[in-house]
Amino acid sequence: MAGALPRPKRNSTQSKPTVAPEDVLYTDKDRSGDILELELTSLCPNPFNKREMKGVPELAATIKEVGLLQNIAHIRAEVWIQTYPETADKITAPNVILFGEHRWRALQELGWEKIPSVLRDDKVADARLITLIENLRRAQLSPLEEAEHYQALREAGLSYEQIAEKVGETADGAISKGTVWKRVKLLELSPEVQQALRDGTLKVSAAEKAQQLDGEDQRAYLSLVRGGARPAEAHAQILARQRQPEDAADDAPVSNENGSGGEALGLPDTSPETTAVSTGNGEAAASPASKRAKQAKKTAGKDDADRRAAAAARDTHCRLLLETTDPSDPDSHELILSVLAAAVLAPQQQSAAQQRAYAWLREINRHGLEAADAAAYFNAVQDSSDSALQRLAAFASALAAAELRTSARRQSWSSREIHHVRVLQEHAQYEPQTEWEQKELGLVTAGGDR
Repeated sequence: MAGALPRPKRNSTQSKPTVAPEDVLYTDKDRSGDILELELTSLCPNPFNKREMKGVPELAATIKEVGLLQNIAHIRAEVWIQTYPETADKITAPNVILFGEHRWRALQELGWEKIPSVLRDDKVADARLITLIENLRRAQLSPLEEAEHYQALREAGLSYEQIAEKVGETADGAISKGTVWKRVKLLELSPEVQQALRDGTLKVSAAEKAQQLDGEDQRAYLSLVRGGARPAEAHAQILARQRQPEDAADDAPVSNENGSGGEALGLPDTSPETTAVSTGNGEAAASPASKRAKQAKKTAGKDDADRRAAAAARDTHCRLLLETTDPSDPDSHELILSVLAAAVLAPQQQSAAQQRAYAWLREINRHGLEAADAAAYFNAVQDSSDSALQRLAAFASALAAAELRTSARRQSWSSREIHHVRVLQEHAQYEPQTEWEQKELGLVTAGGDR
């Protein structure tokens, strides 16, 4: 039997199946996650890295002894520039270091030519955040370096709360949105105060108190702290200096019906409280009444200075609370309702409160609408359809009313003033520093014991 004839070939009428590039098992193109051996010269620093390049020689010595224990990571320059075109002038090589710049510089010192690096093009959108987290976990960033990182994330559109959540666990533990806010505000300090903070001659807590002063007063405050004054005392002294013209007017002698106060006319003062008593040896001794009056005046002066210092500090933390509270977040509703309730139940200072609230909102750039003055602004907010802005404006006004009432009260605080300060303590990281305020809150006794 003759062998079977071969079957004729058929041309298929269907097109060959196509395979997406990401489904191909093997390709000749590098993909995110691949470890590559790169020339050191093919890498350039990360423009977002604010960390000082300290300790590179020590790191080089360690690598020379034990080897490179961890790879660095990089993003291709074209991918980087496509996402961050504003940094194009700083990209000087085909690849940008995502993290590991210290190791890259250490290998340069050792004379290496190549370095293993993980390609991470897939992380380019999170480059700012990754750079910050890497620095926080690997090294103790200076407060200003940390502030610059946070500010960059703010400019990228993240809120203070989002930054705190995303950064999560750092080298020092979890951070709060209030801490992020305080750090960013350090960048607004005068150059002299920033330099003192940078070189370690001023602590962060002391620098934060300087935020409540203007530029000239910040420099005076810095001199006092460097001279040995406690930050709270230095702050109170600056505020007292600001009040000197008003205090001098209060101290001016005034004539009364009995002729006391006649020293303003060059006449002796013969009032019982100020008449000197002879000691028998030619010297005059102040009367007991005069001593009591001077002591009372001294105590009242210190209390006034304490109240002014506390009011300035609370004002700063009110702005912090406004800037870090999201009125559209359900988690913030209880806080907002608490402050609103306290304002509704208290005597109103609507006009003054709206002026203070409008000033706060403009300072933190959360006013949302432009207006000629506070009254026009709140009318515009009420007429708008922005419910989140309405809640924020109402919250700001209630907060301002509470602060004005607390600042103006010269007698012992009632439960309303104490509630206001407790809100700032719980939600704005406020810490009462003056003895007068601590006494009103029950944190110290009249004798100063805690």
